[in-house]
Amino acid sequence: MTQKLLNRNRSRSLIAFLWMFSTCLYTTTVHAQDTEKMAKQKAFEQVFGDAVRLDPAMVEKVKNDTPGKRHYVDRDGDGKPEEVWFIDIEPRHTEAKKPILVKVVDKNGNLEMGKEPEKYGDLWIADWHADGWVDAVIGYRDLDGDGDLDVMEWFTYGKKGWRVPFDGLRALVSTDDGDDNLLDYDMDYVYYQIPCQNHSHFGGNESFVVYYLNPEQDKWIPHFENPFLFYDFDNDGISEEVIRVEGEEELVKSLRWSFNVNPITGKQRDFDVSVSACAKGWTQEKDRESDFTMYLPEEQTEHFMIRGIPTGPVLKRSTARNYLQTVTWERVLMTWNENNLNIAFNDPKDTIERWEGVINAASTDSGYVMPRIGAPDCGPYNKRYELVLKPPGPNEFYFNPADHRVHIKNSDRTWIKVDYDFDTKTDMSYFWVDTDKDGIMDRVDIDTNGDGITDDSYPIDVSDVKPVGWTFKELNGALAPIFKTEPENKYNLVMALTTALRSTKEGMEEDAVWNLLANRMQDKNIPDDIARRLINSDQSILYYLTLVQDRQIDRLKKSGYKNRSFWKKFNAARGKGDTRAMARTVEKHFKTGRPEEDYHAWTARLRREEDRPRVAWNNQWLPPNWGWESEKAAFRFYLGHFDLFGKRQWIDTLIMPKIAESKSYHIDQNGWGMDILHVGKTAGCGGVILYVNGVPYPVRNETGKGNPTFTGRVVEQTNNQLTLEFVAEGVGPENTPCTVRLRPSIGAGDLYSSVEATVDGGAPGDKIELGIGLVRLPDETFFSDRDAGIIGSWGFQDPEIGWIGMGIMFPPERFLRFDNQPEEHRVVLDCKRGEPITYNIRGDWLRGHQFPCCPSAQDWFDILIYTR
Repeated sequence: MTQKLLNRNRSRSLIAFLWMFSTCLYTTTVHAQDTEKMAKQKAFEQVFGDAVRLDPAMVEKVKNDTPGKRHYVDRDGDGKPEEVWFIDIEPRHTEAKKPILVKVVDKNGNLEMGKEPEKYGDLWIADWHADGWVDAVIGYRDLDGDGDLDVMEWFTYGKKGWRVPFDGLRALVSTDDGDDNLLDYDMDYVYYQIPCQNHSHFGGNESFVVYYLNPEQDKWIPHFENPFLFYDFDNDGISEEVIRVEGEEELVKSLRWSFNVNPITGKQRDFDVSVSACAKGWTQEKDRESDFTMYLPEEQTEHFMIRGIPTGPVLKRSTARNYLQTVTWERVLMTWNENNLNIAFNDPKDTIERWEGVINAASTDSGYVMPRIGAPDCGPYNKRYELVLKPPGPNEFYFNPADHRVHIKNSDRTWIKVDYDFDTKTDMSYFWVDTDKDGIMDRVDIDTNGDGITDDSYPIDVSDVKPVGWTFKELNGALAPIFKTEPENKYNLVMALTTALRSTKEGMEEDAVWNLLANRMQDKNIPDDIARRLINSDQSILYYLTLVQDRQIDRLKKSGYKNRSFWKKFNAARGKGDTRAMARTVEKHFKTGRPEEDYHAWTARLRREEDRPRVAWNNQWLPPNWGWESEKAAFRFYLGHFDLFGKRQWIDTLIMPKIAESKSYHIDQNGWGMDILHVGKTAGCGGVILYVNGVPYPVRNETGKGNPTFTGRVVEQTNNQLTLEFVAEGVGPENTPCTVRLRPSIGAGDLYSSVEATVDGGAPGDKIELGIGLVRLPDETFFSDRDAGIIGSWGFQDPEIGWIGMGIMFPPERFLRFDNQPEEHRVVLDCKRGEPITYNIRGDWLRGHQFPCCPSAQDWFDILIYTR
């Protein structure tokens, strides 16, 4: 009995101890969290003052009201609010931080009651979990007063670490140097590399710099990426050049300088080559902690002000390229993206083309060490690396037509490790050799089977080598002609060698790399999207054909074919890089003839997509609704109203075939997009109004009863083109009604729908006109141009939807007048019975842009004008 009591008391004591311990631990954790929040709050207040002191009563009011509802604050009673508060319901934010309370402070005096805050002059303050503590701030600035975004300032709180010696605020300042109004994307009002990198522009002409606040000096210290510079040579929105300097204030630690040598129209982030360099003072032993000795001259730097606080020196954008050309580095590595696939190595979750440029993999071989500069790297395979261990002076480059490549002079080691089938094993390797140590490589050694033993070697003629400047213009001038003509030359040589090998021995022509190419790069280790990118790239095709060619030449040499005349001519042509002469020599000696399928037919066949529907329609999911679409845009018609769906532009999808199976499309929850327009009792975007003797008769039925009545049918449907027809009868005066026929059409890839409108009937003497309507948005900028034949708007209806654009493109020669109504804008056109009028309707959804931060209304109107 005594023992039982003793055991029971021990159990109770243990339980009490554990309860006290857990309570103490919980209390300690909560206290630590509160201490962290207070430190963060204090740091924000030091920079932003009262703006970031959140009124507890207002926090509770907003938190307990309808999510998304705007709450305006007019502190001075002048009828103009200075602030707007709301719970942000944008679906891009993570569940872990919700609810996110946002306070927007109007810094440029243009906020109005009932209108949305903008992103070109206001301060956006975010409070995760709506707990009254500030967690992030983004400032949007318009430097030139043109009403659009020029600078985006991100502010977060960070703890001290190996990069930053202080707890406190960090700032990322992005500048739209090219004024294309495209900058960075946030989630939870901060930047997460994945997936924010997918939707941050990082292109055109832009810059960004990372800072930390030094509280002892009251100064923003530029550090780490200091700066990151994007250059767009021809102002087409695609960066051909990007420079990343790593360092702190004047001190420079490393450089990465990349080029998109062969830009493809519309293809972002297609970088081909980089130079990565360690600054003077770098040592292998200390690496990042080396005693660097490179400092920026004062005349090469500039200073900024961030929220009234000065910054330290930053490399000047306007002179950075010229200055960096003059620098002698401690160690330099050039990285060429031979297979034109610049993605993170061996990471199936991150397969985007890198926006940072070409990031080298570390070289760890003894005597040839080079650290990775940045992350994630492009990997060790299918890239050409050229390492200069101790540069004698500023970087020099040359083009050798004998191997169709640009090289860095004085390379101590130049190599390619080939992994053609993406199994992360070396299948082949190339080594370039400078036999006379004059800085120019003059021999290539090839291991054709990946066993580490050289199988073939040939000298490279250097008589036509010419220097090339490290500029887009010179690199493009040297290599663009190669990328244009050499793939076809290689193909013809490969076809000739295939026939030649077959003639020496049946089956000798079989080649695994060729089979992969012929199979459209489809392989168990290659995802379909990667295979599609490779097969659609001329540069990738050139790389793979080169592998096939060199493997074939090695096999032909080993086949025992001894014709000295052939090998003399062939080797001479090979040494000069004359692929056509090589092919002619094979054709002559082996009587191969021309390929049965020429290069252009071959690539067209490999790149041909399967014939599948690219347009669709549906009228069954919710009668009397009719929907029609391309993979890029979708529309809806019901009883005369025209509605819009917004689609995410980086996702090509058809929604109509399974729209009845999806969740409600009135909320952004299906991945592809949503219904983006509240039409109400209006024309929506493109509904029509019949004017008879000046009296308007909207061609729509609000109740579904009486006139007008509507019928619909499919006029034409192929995989790439769709035309529907809606017939409205009983339109106009009751005794002399008209019939209005509307035929919307859409084609594969179209962002708009054309509509053909025809009016018949009515009294012979009646004057008829056709109006086209556009619903008014409660917060909008409206645009009209009678000469261009456009009306359009950019605005906001609902936080669930966000910002949208609408446009109607009409034949300007038919223009009569504008007839603006309280609920809709109208353009009225001359109309004759039986003569069709064709106009186009188009919508835009900001959330559907790949880069949604932050186009302006004018950008939308420019799109309507230039693409009508």
